[in-house]
Amino acid sequence: MRIDDFLKLTEDLLPADTAMEGDRLGLQVQSGRTEIRSLMMTLEVNDELIDEAIAENCDCIVTFHPLIFMPMTEIRDDDRVGRLCSKLISNSIALISAHTNFDAYIEGTSKILADRLGLKVTGFLEADRKYENKGMGVTAEPEKPMTQSELLAKVYNVCNSPLRYSPLTEDKKIDKIAIVGGSGTSFTDSVIECGAQAFITADLTYHKFHAADGTMMLIDPGHYETEQFVPAGMARLLEENLDKKDYDKIIVSAVLTNPVRYYPKSAEYIEKQKEYLNNNKLTV
Repeated sequence: MRIDDFLKLTEDLLPADTAMEGDRLGLQVQSGRTEIRSLMMTLEVNDELIDEAIAENCDCIVTFHPLIFMPMTEIRDDDRVGRLCSKLISNSIALISAHTNFDAYIEGTSKILADRLGLKVTGFLEADRKYENKGMGVTAEPEKPMTQSELLAKVYNVCNSPLRYSPLTEDKKIDKIAIVGGSGTSFTDSVIECGAQAFITADLTYHKFHAADGTMMLIDPGHYETEQFVPAGMARLLEENLDKKDYDKIIVSAVLTNPVRYYPKSAEYIEKQKEYLNNNKLTV
């Protein structure tokens, strides 16, 4: 298919104006391509990921985290972004980003995490004012009210990572949970307004835990950890909306791009995260 047609389709499915202001979306590296046939889905790009795309004969990578975010004044091999751009260009692999516009998709980042946690989504945390069925974050509820310990165990087992959390002062059951996959600190006021007893997100600061002051449970599994299920979700979206004749395959990468390691049980957590990727590597 023509790369321009693919970009038009992704814009129709994931409008750029549903994304957070200043995000970097769409075509990032064309690599001389006007046609693409084999797509690889990934959370982000590193050297190993590009090597996998080369081995799988993929001519386009669709990444959740944009590779190019800050303005570039030069492309140098001693800079991570420059080196990866050069590698994409030299191997004729296009790079396209779908980021917070996928967050805003009704089956996007936060909904995927809620589904993995076995929670029923009841709505968006912040509904988009222009588009129906789009918005940021979700509110959700368990099948039956959960204790704090039960919720922590569920998040721990699904995200495969250590948790940072602050508890509720009262040991009461939780029946409303807010979720923002990735960095959700800016949504804290909306969480308070919706009346959720627990908020699951990433990159919470020390002072945010203080501010919760026992009135709301905060759970931070980590940034990668709340978004690791996104590439498979993006693959499903494209598989459902692309004509089979227009592409050869869509692959979900099996490369672990998480740069974070853990102490003292790093090998244990990393192995679990790799196991998820290997179990969910698929071609459609």
